Amino acid sequence: MSNSDITCTLCSKRNISNIAIVLCAVCEERFCLSCNEVHKYLKTSSSHEVTALDVHKHLPTFISSLKQTCDSHGEHFTLYCPTHREPCCYKCTTTKHKTCHGFQTLDSLIKHSSTQFQNLECTIDELSINIEKVFNNRKGALKNLDDKILNIANNIKTTAEKIREKLDSNEKSILHQLSVVHSKYKANFETMVGELQGKKVEIKLIQKNIKEMRDFASDYQIFLGSHKINSKLEKEMNSLSKYFENDHRLRQKNVCLKFIPGQVFHQDRFLGTLEVEEIDCEIPFGKNASVETKLPLNVFRDIESVQIRTNSQSRIKEGSATRNLAGCTFLENDQMLLTDWSENKELLVFDGHGNILRNIILDKRAFDVVYIGNGCIAMTFPDTKQVAVLNLKSKQEKIHVTFENRVWGITYSENKLFVREYSVGIHCLDLTGAIHKTIPVHGYITHITSLGGKLYYTEHTPDVIHCCDFNGTELWNLPLVGHGAPKGITVGKYGFLFVVLENERKLLVVSPDGTHHRELLNEENGLHEPHAINYDMKRNKLLLVKDKTRMAEIYDVLY
Repeated sequence: MSNSDITCTLCSKRNISNIAIVLCAVCEERFCLSCNEVHKYLKTSSSHEVTALDVHKHLPTFISSLKQTCDSHGEHFTLYCPTHREPCCYKCTTTKHKTCHGFQTLDSLIKHSSTQFQNLECTIDELSINIEKVFNNRKGALKNLDDKILNIANNIKTTAEKIREKLDSNEKSILHQLSVVHSKYKANFETMVGELQGKKVEIKLIQKNIKEMRDFASDYQIFLGSHKINSKLEKEMNSLSKYFENDHRLRQKNVCLKFIPGQVFHQDRFLGTLEVEEIDCEIPFGKNASVETKLPLNVFRDIESVQIRTNSQSRIKEGSATRNLAGCTFLENDQMLLTDWSENKELLVFDGHGNILRNIILDKRAFDVVYIGNGCIAMTFPDTKQVAVLNLKSKQEKIHVTFENRVWGITYSENKLFVREYSVGIHCLDLTGAIHKTIPVHGYITHITSLGGKLYYTEHTPDVIHCCDFNGTELWNLPLVGHGAPKGITVGKYGFLFVVLENERKLLVVSPDGTHHRELLNEENGLHEPHAINYDMKRNKLLLVKDKTRMAEIYDVLY
């Protein structure tokens, strides 16, 4: 810091050299002890918050450079624009921000900055843990690969020594193949480990910034700085999630050599067949509730702002029996899957444009379905009172659980399955099929969904929408007038719920606190026996079965 940066601004204007001790971010001036005394007793500046220069120099650059005065109008910032996500003065609302809506006062928002800051810290902790998990997994995979390669190479050399005269050239050929395989996959692993190492460094830097903000920043600086950090965290979370979306990068490479010693004397070049197998690698990907729900700045979201726009439509071909499309879910690569709870006993897989890709024939009728990652889905089978997890690639069942009563709705959250069993409640299961807890709920309940540590479910006769936490404590309920028979339910961005009324042929959107709802679609929009519904949180898309016998539609959701 140069001498001009540490001298009192007011004294310098009078050609007096006094050392500045504080900085006023509002006035954007530095003051010595005497000038600061005058500054804090002046009517126009008595409410200004000053920062000691020793403290100010510890702040991250993007925090210390934050301005509190409008460059265009010379007015202090008093408002916050949710459209541009930046502070502004009252005069800005008639110029740069004249088309913006939903302005909030900075004073009212800063009051909530401490809660938001706590969520940021939770998010950074969870992100750091997840990166560490993947990093350790890839390092372990690399070591495992090295060990297996070394073991195979030793076996090859031992065998070659015994039959050197006949197979010397063949030995070199096999070792060359091993080297090529080793180099190829080792490079892939090392590249990914390097990427993850970079992410660990970036996370540590963000952690350092958060600590410095907590120790030295004002509430105003914390409020605006938190948004900048939150943007960085969302970018890192999305980047890490891509490893799971493109699961081939996380697949384990197993190398083996198939060798029959007795055949070596009957063939000119044979030491064995080198085989490389890729197997699924499951890593528990933890999520903080504040990340999963993605609800930053939800104070700016109003139920009236929620709109939907048709993206694509699927007309399902008739089956041997009348179709009953009871469940739906989004898959990877923009695909979607519907369950046909009829005698057709099918799963229907479509691409993002609504074109049928394939039919999977089951031996029993599946009702509800949810995608759980790694190419797997979980389904309920009311007729056989069972829940099963199916690998769509191998078409092999991974778990199979049988209950005493019929099972209906199913949802997946925080590496747990939640299943509705008739007359018993909602069970919480892990991915081995073990039941951890049962939440007692009663009534005619067939559909459930979950997000951010909360369960949502619809009850019909009477018609009520419920919300409870994972311990079963009811947080709110929303009675509906009439006999609409609420069925399918899903939760979207900012915690808004989307609910299907089967009898009244309507689609509702419900506010996150359950206090308001309004109609988005009705029979005039083509709803005829609507039933299943699902939300894609990453792409803000809504999948709706408009007619459970023949039609589904994808909508873009706008906020």
